[in-house]
Amino acid sequence: MRFGICCGPGSFAPQVEGEPLSAVPRLMETLMAAGADYVEFGVAAVAPESPEEEFEKLRSAMASYPIRVEAFNSFIPGSYRITGPDADHARALGYCGAALPRCKALGGAVVVLGSAGARKSPDGFDHARAERQFIEFCRALGPVAEENAIDIAIEPLNRQEDNLLLSVEHGIRMVDEIGHPRIQLLADLYHVSQEKEPVEHVAAAGRRLRHTHCADLGRAAPGFAESGEEDFLGFFSNLRRAGYDARCSFEGAFTDIESQAKPLLDLLHRRWEESAA
Repeated sequence: MRFGICCGPGSFAPQVEGEPLSAVPRLMETLMAAGADYVEFGVAAVAPESPEEEFEKLRSAMASYPIRVEAFNSFIPGSYRITGPDADHARALGYCGAALPRCKALGGAVVVLGSAGARKSPDGFDHARAERQFIEFCRALGPVAEENAIDIAIEPLNRQEDNLLLSVEHGIRMVDEIGHPRIQLLADLYHVSQEKEPVEHVAAAGRRLRHTHCADLGRAAPGFAESGEEDFLGFFSNLRRAGYDARCSFEGAFTDIESQAKPLLDLLHRRWEESAA
């Protein structure tokens, strides 16, 4: 398994004078020293709605570092509705068509489609219809992803954030109904735990899995939760049963990325090895 960290070009912006991109060297050096295999940014980092020269600033800032931005999250802003009476799939697909080439240019292999703000079924709207809209959107997104040779991993969330897709089990059914090889599934230990979903559902996802996220209890950095430890062993054991060993990103809250990045990655590596027993 390869492990990475969800962060962003401006992670040190409050401490570094100037534009957020001036913090990129400090961030990348921190991640390399910690042993990260890759980095995961939000799609907003590639500035899909901005001129190409804005993106080129980021690409130039990242060019000299050996680890790549292999994964992206927070794909579609809430202003691009894909369910509900205001759904506008053509507009949302236009945004995706602008974003995905830039993600690919930074090394992107997978983009996570959580995006609760865009997909959540509005109050009073028929839930079944919202799900059909989401499936139709994903079917239309498939060729855009294929054109850019990048996978889309649909992310089941939890009921505090979303009302459309709340379990890996539901995600399996949805991916099968969408039926496009570029539209697959993510499993996030935090959401599985929040929804009290049996972790065995992760194993059942099998070949559909394209990416994974994890965090410790309370969405803390692994090894830094105040009470106990999340079930990393159960999660990783079921990923092994699924035949998945590609990437797993920590997505959660840091108190200090410079001091926490290496210990959290070391812990995840240990639990992954222990899960083979």
